[in-house]
Amino acid sequence: MKKLPYPKTYEEEFRYMPWGKLIQEVIEVIVKKTPQNAKVVDLMCGPGYLLGQIKKKRPDLKLKGVDINVGFIKYAREKYKEIIFEQADALIWEPDGKYNVVICTAGLHHIPYEKQEEFVYKLHRLTDFDKQGFAIVADPYIDDYDRNYEKERKLAAAKLGYEYLLATMKNGAPNHIISACIDIMHNDIMRDEYKTAAYYARNIFFHYFNDIEMHQTWPKEEAKNITHADFKSEYGDYYFVLTYS
Repeated sequence: MKKLPYPKTYEEEFRYMPWGKLIQEVIEVIVKKTPQNAKVVDLMCGPGYLLGQIKKKRPDLKLKGVDINVGFIKYAREKYKEIIFEQADALIWEPDGKYNVVICTAGLHHIPYEKQEEFVYKLHRLTDFDKQGFAIVADPYIDDYDRNYEKERKLAAAKLGYEYLLATMKNGAPNHIISACIDIMHNDIMRDEYKTAAYYARNIFFHYFNDIEMHQTWPKEEAKNITHADFKSEYGDYYFVLTYS
């Protein structure tokens, strides 16, 4: 497995990779939708960029980030001193209460396929729906594929990685960002990480949430409410706003 980038490189990626647009939209959703003085937790928060940007726009919010990576948490604590960060495995970490907003961006694909539904259920458990709480899950997703054929998964991962690399290079990325993008593609193809299709993720979400709002920010830009009706998904960056009533 190729190593994760340094925290500064990770944050710089948002300037060049398509993912940066998704992050900005997620920030705006949280800024507009979250009630005053609410509790927000970001699971697999990385070096804290998302929470740092939210804090600038909503200083009233009580923010916490959780990540297993010691280097990321050290960096986040030094840069975003007004935010609480905990170094822990998000799969086993348990808080002392629920949160108004539970976030996981670019985290689901780090979890083995057989444990992803367990983690989605955890997002449900941590969200305080009695206080109009909601969860946001965002990830890059690959084309739909037949799970019985590993070759199909690899080809879908290669397609996503290639298109992501092209887009990043067209945005003028320097060599170290291009190298990080290639490492991501390597990890996806070799199944060191676990990207799936938005179609499969959506089916898991429906086990625990009954209102699913889907947004695709790249390469298309579209938003729609997802029902239990059949739909097909294509590669790209998606975020889902999840609620339950």
